[in-house]
Amino acid sequence: MAIASSKKGFGKPKLIKTTNNAWKAIPWTKVQRKVFKLQKSIFQAYKSGQNAKVRRWQRLLVKSYYARLLAVRRVTQDNQGKRTAGVDGVITISPKQRLELTEKIKGNLKAKALRRVWIPKPGRDEKSGNGNTHNPR
Repeated sequence: MAIASSKKGFGKPKLIKTTNNAWKAIPWTKVQRKVFKLQKSIFQAYKSGQNAKVRRWQRLLVKSYYARLLAVRRVTQDNQGKRTAGVDGVITISPKQRLELTEKIKGNLKAKALRRVWIPKPGRDEKSGNGNTHNPR
């Protein structure tokens, strides 16, 4: 009679109910440790020339629930520009909205095209002297 092992890792975690306390209850040290461990594995596989493993683990990292949680946390809490409005104009979001954002990221793994937004700087005219002029021959 074989006993099924309960392997811990990047499997499907338990779904978290979207309440304000749920965001605070996330074990952040565990999340950071798991994501860092996977990033370290990717680096070591690349260093040793195991490209198939690198691609597989990169895909796993992109799809990882923990990586998404950490990304949302870094952008909305840890980042220096957390109070700077993005393209959507939203400045701060609640813990419940952070969890919803984590779930929203899940569906779309393709990058969207960038949208440039001009941010006026003091002492500069609009879009002058930015050095991005393309001069074909």
